[in-house]
Amino acid sequence: MIASRAIFRYLAAAIVIVLIVAVIPASAAARKRKVGLKIGGDTLYTTFSYKDAFTKSILKKLDSGLPTKMVAQVVLESKKGKSITYWARSIEIIYDLWEEHFAITVKDSAGRRSTKVKTAAEAIRIAGILWRAPVVANISGLKNGVYRLRVLVEVNPVSEEMVRNIQRWISKPRGGHGDIETRSNFFGSFVGHFVDRGIGQADKTVSFRSQWFTLGEQGNK
Repeated sequence: MIASRAIFRYLAAAIVIVLIVAVIPASAAARKRKVGLKIGGDTLYTTFSYKDAFTKSILKKLDSGLPTKMVAQVVLESKKGKSITYWARSIEIIYDLWEEHFAITVKDSAGRRSTKVKTAAEAIRIAGILWRAPVVANISGLKNGVYRLRVLVEVNPVSEEMVRNIQRWISKPRGGHGDIETRSNFFGSFVGHFVDRGIGQADKTVSFRSQWFTLGEQGNK
């Protein structure tokens, strides 16, 4: 019975993750943003800012003492529009009204990190920049070709279930930083039967595509 429940939870989480990937904008009208790219060993790292997610209304909420939650999702996409890998990070910012500092908790495939800063500007610098994030592992296993990143950042997502499922993935990213292909093949037939109307609704959403770049054995030389 326990094993069956665990399998059901994993099925539900995987289905929701596939749905999340589906809503990351891939249309021709999606914004483009140049990102930093660096290969270290067999991993692709990226750096980019999404400080524009912190609108005036969100900045006001930061000082309220209520938690501000953020989710950043990154998909590696092929030239044909196929999603190859998935990576995610969750961030929580809470202002301590008594101690007068911002407590920031970051969770991703590298683990959980917590820090405290005095000002909102410092909090934004930490929470609003993805710095050398290992978004694609095992790049030597990719086919030689041209790829780009699709990015979706949400501030205070409406769907708490979505956040929980992303955090569940973060704690156990299967297939090396989220190989989508095996999961998509397994769960693809189920996706059409599930609709989460909360996905994509948030206080603020930032979505964009990166520049095209080459990966694979030839592209990494």
